[in-house]
Amino acid sequence: MFDIKPDNTPGATLRRLLLLLLMAVVMAFGIAARADSVRLYDQVGVEGPTVTLAHVAQLQGTSAQLHGNIVLATLEDGHAQYTVTLDAIEKALDDAGVNWGRVSLRGFNTCLVTRITQPQIATPDQGQAVAANIETPIGLQTAMTLRGVLEQHINDRAASQLGDIRIDFSERDAKKLDIPILGRSIEIEPISTNTLGKVPVVIRLYDAQRIAETIRVNAKVQHVLLAVVADGPIARGEVFTRSRLKVQECYVDDNAVTPITDPTAIIGKESSISLRAGEMISIRKVKSPIMVKRGEHVEVRCFIGGLIVKTTGYAAENGSLDDLIRLRSDSTGEDYYAVVTGRHQAVVSSSVTPMAPVVTTLANSQSQGVAP
Repeated sequence: MFDIKPDNTPGATLRRLLLLLLMAVVMAFGIAARADSVRLYDQVGVEGPTVTLAHVAQLQGTSAQLHGNIVLATLEDGHAQYTVTLDAIEKALDDAGVNWGRVSLRGFNTCLVTRITQPQIATPDQGQAVAANIETPIGLQTAMTLRGVLEQHINDRAASQLGDIRIDFSERDAKKLDIPILGRSIEIEPISTNTLGKVPVVIRLYDAQRIAETIRVNAKVQHVLLAVVADGPIARGEVFTRSRLKVQECYVDDNAVTPITDPTAIIGKESSISLRAGEMISIRKVKSPIMVKRGEHVEVRCFIGGLIVKTTGYAAENGSLDDLIRLRSDSTGEDYYAVVTGRHQAVVSSSVTPMAPVVTTLANSQSQGVAP
């Protein structure tokens, strides 16, 4: 047997390093060539019957976006859900002639697609007489239980403003409402002006124009809609990007909550709190990034008619885009207010805030130009 010793000369070592560098460059080119990607979502909602690739996946890069209109399924009447798999998408892209050298396929193994239908408008019973106030006679074409009538009343009250809603009752209240009302008149009186969340209701049942029974229940009303949620945990102060957001069916039970329905509306902004995976994002959970920090040097422009005056100052407080913040003049030390217009940029305008004495003084002595 021969005892072969490794060549550890400087020249051999250099050749090995160059070979490793060459392999790294080849791998980098391979990754760059597959920079475009198709990433399958976990679950989505669609309004129409047609399910396309753009509905169920995030398409990054031109090569991937060219195939966004590929039809993966058509939901027939009576079918509200459909499951799309990665294998089905791979086959569809193969049939479309995708260049797999430029496009990678990743994400969840399956995506649950839910069709969101618009609520049907109830048609009134044309054979019934209209009662005064909210006392409604019950006929053969109306709900046969008290719960059905109450749900219809709540739906008519909330759906006109919100769209799709969901109504639930506690087990105890559900038993109170599970009674037939054929041939009787009822009166429904909401105790709260809220249309979402806990809605207390008083119901009066009439026999021969006399109150025979009074029932008090609480309905839990939720707004059902497609809204933006966190696609994974998002830390407080983290900037929203398209890859960290997705749209899915959500339930809102608070009139004060305004959900975000368009992901592009918050891309580039920051999260004001820590978000869990799947947590719905509302306006209160979004903030604009700080453009001017307290103590920073700020370039300020003042518009007085056609005159533009430029000066500098120091910020006395933090400010985001379009915030009105207090500044301190470099030259006079006086305080004044300006609107943040960009990073380390602010504007003073007579249409926004009263002119500070320091700015008026500057206007008389530091003219920078006149608008045409």
